[in-house]
Amino acid sequence: MALDSMRGTVNPILEKLSKPFMRFNPNTLTEVSFLFAVLAGVFIAISGRIISSYFLILAFILILLSSTLDALDGFVARKKNISSKAGDMLDHTFDRYSDIALITGFAFSLYGNIYIGILALGGVFMTSYLGTQAQALGLKRNYGGVLGRADRLVLMLVILIIEIIFPFSYNFYIDFTPINILLIWFFIAGYITSGERFVQSIKGLHQMDG
Repeated sequence: MALDSMRGTVNPILEKLSKPFMRFNPNTLTEVSFLFAVLAGVFIAISGRIISSYFLILAFILILLSSTLDALDGFVARKKNISSKAGDMLDHTFDRYSDIALITGFAFSLYGNIYIGILALGGVFMTSYLGTQAQALGLKRNYGGVLGRADRLVLMLVILIIEIIFPFSYNFYIDFTPINILLIWFFIAGYITSGERFVQSIKGLHQMDG
């Protein structure tokens, strides 16, 4: 089950985490989250070329911080009753740029593959597009499927731990490293998820059309 479907379950956790951030503008949290994601992507890209494990550890911390702030920005906005369409637009735009920064970082690292990274980006972007396009056509925003954004971020954290502690590489036409396996999964699961969302949206639109 996609982690995005468990949004209601984590609300008590966000309630506690949000207290120190209530004095901040939610858009500031969005912007800082994006900055952390970009820095994480840079550290991943240069890892292996300088001091591998240290940069991967830094990337892990930054992705964790970025993910936390990304979860908190909308929650804080709702708690302060200042949710806005402009804020939602900012959040989703920066989320996509964060996806680009992180996946590009993985693809350009010594453990990744640029071509697989391009395929992974395609899968991720189609997933996100079909989720929001459903809303644009009058349906609810679609978070369904096997690979939502929360799933991607958790998988990134897990793969970084594996790459740091149990690195491996198996060559069969391409190098099967933990990071390349992650990118391959983003490609496959991304298009599966986008297909699921497309079918669900078409059914919903047919019902709307009567």
